[in-house]
Amino acid sequence: MDSLTQALLGAATFSVVKNRSIGKVSILIGALAGTLPDLDVILSPLFNEVAFLTVHRSFSHSILFAVLVSALLAGIFHNAYKKQYKLFNWYAAFFLAIFTHDMLDCFTTYGTKLLAPFNPYLFSTNNIHTFEPIYTSILLIGAIGFLIAKSKSTKAQRIIRNTLFISCIYLSCTFASKAVAVNKFTTQLKQLNIKYQELMVSPTPLNSLLWNAIAKTDEGYYFGAYSLLDGSKEIPFYFENSNNEILSRLKQNKKVSHYLSYTQNFPLIKLSESGFVQIYAVKFGPHNYFGKPEFVYPLELNLNKFTDENIAINYEGERGPIKNYRSLFKRVLSR
Repeated sequence: MDSLTQALLGAATFSVVKNRSIGKVSILIGALAGTLPDLDVILSPLFNEVAFLTVHRSFSHSILFAVLVSALLAGIFHNAYKKQYKLFNWYAAFFLAIFTHDMLDCFTTYGTKLLAPFNPYLFSTNNIHTFEPIYTSILLIGAIGFLIAKSKSTKAQRIIRNTLFISCIYLSCTFASKAVAVNKFTTQLKQLNIKYQELMVSPTPLNSLLWNAIAKTDEGYYFGAYSLLDGSKEIPFYFENSNNEILSRLKQNKKVSHYLSYTQNFPLIKLSESGFVQIYAVKFGPHNYFGKPEFVYPLELNLNKFTDENIAINYEGERGPIKNYRSLFKRVLSR
């Protein structure tokens, strides 16, 4: 998720534990603690752009990191406040602020390596986009209400608890929305007699109504989109061939292997006759919302010059996750 949302969530979870003891300063401490896992970006100069894709959201977003850093910060603040508040309460507040950051990122398509450094598995439930204004707004309104209320008051405590409760309800609704979409996709694929190995369903930006489906086959992928406002409309699926036969060769290069790991086993591989290869991480869905799917930012290389210096992500073309806001909302509204 974006830094603002993570800061607001950290502020809310920390304050629900510490507001009664230290007052409104808890929202500031919690906001800072809630953004700590994303400080792994300072390590980016130490890695090439491809390797950093697998470094980000790894150890700094793990359970172990939350446990260790929470203990360290709890000890520091316990002593800074001259031990007048229980050490365990400090630990609980910091752990909630940091670990809820990790859990929220688990709900996104990017995913989180919760078990790093022991296990590189990328946990991802794909039920919320990294740009989710409704969820952020709930936390923001709660934070403003908390700051307006009298410090350490019952009203302030109630506001922050209700904020967390409502935000959790919204997250639960995104799971329910996805379940409806998954059912629609699987039913449609069965009716079309499309055989697939795996099905990934992921959200689109700024909403929890429009979902992308990626059905993986031996030859490539079927892509479809469904909005809960589509009702009983049939879903058009578009097939994209993927040159998966060169996967074993691609994995021999460590840099490419990092990128393939980042795709979570959903790489769309395009190979030209000259040996030019483009690999797309299609788990994020198409860049457009109508017609044949379009993708951006591929990893590019040439099999005839298969060296690290000739492997890079192409960031040319249209920027950002949304090609056209008007097109997105038109599709969400099933128009």
